[in-house]
Amino acid sequence: MRSIIFWLLCCLTLGLTAQECQISIKGKIIDPHDEIGLQYGLVYIEETRQSYKTDESGQFTIASLCAGSYHLRISHPGCVASKMFLKLDRDTFLTVHLEHHAHLLQTVDISGVKAQFESATSNTIRMHDLTQLSAKPLGSILEEFSGVNTIKNGTNIAKPVIHGLSGNRIGIYNQGIQLASQQWGADHAPELDPFSSQLISLVKGTDAVAYGGNHLGGVVLLDQDKIAKDPHLHGFHSLSYQSNGHQLGFHSTLERSEKKFDWRASIGLKAGGDLKTPEYYLSNTGVREMAGSFYVFKELKPTSIVKNYFSFFHTQLGILRGSHIGNLTDLTAAIGRDTPFFTKPDFTYNIESPSQLVSHFLNKFSWQKQQGSLYKEFNLAAQLNSREEYDVRRKKYQDAPSLHLLLQSYFAEYKIKKESGNRHWQTGIQQKFNHNYNVPGTGVSPLIPNYSWWNSGAFFLYKIKKENVLYEAGARYDFIHYIANIPQRSVSQPAVIKSKTYHNLNSVLGISTQIIKNWEIKLQSGFSTRTPEINELFSFGLHQSVAGIEEGNPGLHTERSFKTILTQSIHGGESWVFEISPYYQWVQNYIYLQPQAEYRLTIRGAFPVFKYEQTDVRIYGFDLTNRVEIFHHWSILNRFSMVEILRQDLRQILVGTPAPQILNSLSYHWEGNKILIHPKIQLTARYVWQRKGIVSEADFLDPPKAYFLLGAEFNSEFRIFNHRLNCILRAENLLNHTYRDYLNRLRYYANDVGRNVSVVLRMEI
Repeated sequence: MRSIIFWLLCCLTLGLTAQECQISIKGKIIDPHDEIGLQYGLVYIEETRQSYKTDESGQFTIASLCAGSYHLRISHPGCVASKMFLKLDRDTFLTVHLEHHAHLLQTVDISGVKAQFESATSNTIRMHDLTQLSAKPLGSILEEFSGVNTIKNGTNIAKPVIHGLSGNRIGIYNQGIQLASQQWGADHAPELDPFSSQLISLVKGTDAVAYGGNHLGGVVLLDQDKIAKDPHLHGFHSLSYQSNGHQLGFHSTLERSEKKFDWRASIGLKAGGDLKTPEYYLSNTGVREMAGSFYVFKELKPTSIVKNYFSFFHTQLGILRGSHIGNLTDLTAAIGRDTPFFTKPDFTYNIESPSQLVSHFLNKFSWQKQQGSLYKEFNLAAQLNSREEYDVRRKKYQDAPSLHLLLQSYFAEYKIKKESGNRHWQTGIQQKFNHNYNVPGTGVSPLIPNYSWWNSGAFFLYKIKKENVLYEAGARYDFIHYIANIPQRSVSQPAVIKSKTYHNLNSVLGISTQIIKNWEIKLQSGFSTRTPEINELFSFGLHQSVAGIEEGNPGLHTERSFKTILTQSIHGGESWVFEISPYYQWVQNYIYLQPQAEYRLTIRGAFPVFKYEQTDVRIYGFDLTNRVEIFHHWSILNRFSMVEILRQDLRQILVGTPAPQILNSLSYHWEGNKILIHPKIQLTARYVWQRKGIVSEADFLDPPKAYFLLGAEFNSEFRIFNHRLNCILRAENLLNHTYRDYLNRLRYYANDVGRNVSVVLRMEI
């Protein structure tokens, strides 16, 4: 009897077990842009280590699963992979959206508005693509967007140029907070680690109005992505190496969803030595960098959340030794010289003077509440920025900085958003305060004076969609007040207190429509004003990063701008994307840095002189992007951009106007096998024309010749035990071509870098 009961219990247990392991997951992977199913997709279950492929319609089926928790990874060649955490207790159907053209199209609306209200001019790079660009500065990363160039000061300092506009005309926002230290000048690298963020977006048009009034060129946003509701510890570690400069980099990000809150932490390290042109080392161009961040997300109620973000950034940058010259005769000989002065024959990791030591701290608190269709948000933030510049000096000042700036910045904001049916509106008020202080003891008059800056702003955005037409409108008002303590050139004269007040107005209108199924047209026009920044008004002295003396102009007036962008996008299903964006911008009182017809000898050496001036300009050009897929494996990408900045008074091209350039790439990707997962091989060719139209008298050196750069890349994922390892092998300037880039301010003294082979390893956990 006992044996019969035992066997009955065993059979019952087996029956229950068999019943529990009959759960299935069915789903479909589609491109959200055109709702086309994606063939050759791959669904991988980490717990069972099994992979499932999609059919020609993008559908997949996973059968015989037991109840429990599962981690799914969904990928497709040419797409950004997606992760899911499922608690499975019944049959489930999944619809997975993978943007097949994410690198060409807008993929997210930072303001959180639903897809039907996405901005007509917004583009985003996500963390998966950021990892592949490891070790690159923010300016170089943004070159992945069409119409973006990079202005450089040597090898480690890079800032974006959007449609010919750069510096303070491009707002850089970390977690929604503008980097205040950019008011020190247009030629300082942003004090942040781009890999501490999950999203980097370029926003223009109506949505840019919500961030600031001085951004004639656009807004760059670095932000956090959502933390998955997964109780397990996840993240990734990445290790990178660059042959040119023997630069090593490490980055780690971990996140977890706890019972009471969600969190994400990251840390990044970088160390490199002298970079090298094809002929010689660029002495004293090493870099040391350390950055980290901690992000906390907590739900107070189902409709209310709080967030807190803290980050720090610390870097030491070497400045090309050959750009700091001791006398006028040598300076004349140094400009345009094939090999710069003070060039050492051997590689070194040492960083000597001239150099920079920069630290940045940011803390942001955010409260958000959802009441039906009404959304409220309150933000508070504080920044502390420190900048030390070290020159080649003698005796007691040898180890003392020649410039030491401390900048405190505070920010408060309250926003309200509402979406009702086909209408969406957003409004907000903002208050900013900056206080800049020059630490005494440098023995040198400061480049930027002590100053206080107040900015009170208010904005309003409105969007309405009727049938297949989206109408957008935005307006903004800013009150700006400066108080600056201007030191006099004579020691016997006391400092002069100067104050300035400005009223800024910005407005923009936009319309976008779908003519036919795969043909979209977007038109935006806007009027903007920009007040002169502190460095443009009152700077006076050596600007070390550009190895030149800069003189501000207190008589500068407010810039006034009118810009129109027309974008046409044609999509041929999954296989073809074509986009062209012509634009025209008129700017009255355009502020620019004009090289002067003199070299100046100081106790710190001999340097060229630059002065801020104004003129009326017309800016026009176009961006073109074309992508074609052939047989699901081959793809061709073409990007072309051209911009002209024409001075109205002289009918001449303005100094600093980017040269036309074209980028072509040919890539081959395939499904791979059990070892190689979705491998990809890519060959790129970039051609930059010589900048024409610059008269010789307008600059110290004629624009350099055109150049051609060839690159190659291999990218694949490997599966090691239960982890994913992504490997990227990239070669830049493959032919080791000698060239000088017109937008590199140190082109006066040296060639640009030669061949660079980099390896990036990224392991997910």
